[in-house]
Amino acid sequence: MRNLITYEEISQLARPCTTDEDMAKAMIAEAQRVEIKPRLGDALYLKLMEDEPEERLEVLLNGGIWKDSCGDHLLTGIKTALAYYALARITRDGNIQETRYGSVVKDDQYSTDPEKTERQRQYRELFGQADSYMAEALHYLAQNRETFPEYKTCAKMRSNRMTIRTIGK
Repeated sequence: MRNLITYEEISQLARPCTTDEDMAKAMIAEAQRVEIKPRLGDALYLKLMEDEPEERLEVLLNGGIWKDSCGDHLLTGIKTALAYYALARITRDGNIQETRYGSVVKDDQYSTDPEKTERQRQYRELFGQADSYMAEALHYLAQNRETFPEYKTCAKMRSNRMTIRTIGK
């Protein structure tokens, strides 16, 4: 099955990405299957995956302006959400390579340990951005149910990125 975005589109839709192209393609496919498909449902996901998607899917995929009773709204689009989800995965483990000496980041002929806290911070930031774009798309679908009969409202957005802080003693 094809990817909704290309390696180059990660840099165009999200942030610059210079990781290995094969790794990026794998991360795009993973993000599609894990983040996009469950939230849209199989029927709508399969419509998006067609070689020539229907015109009614244009705004959902690429973003644009849409109207409802509250006025005009700007939708960023599924492709941008996917670019951020893929970039988050690349940030988390895209340049980490498994060696017989453990996980390393190859930055020259030598190896260094990845900065875990910085990598996690960037990962959470990118995933949060992707989640906000995905929430826009789900709102658009919910408000335009007659245009997207394949979309099932039982597809809920769940997040396992929770922070718990203790206040006081």
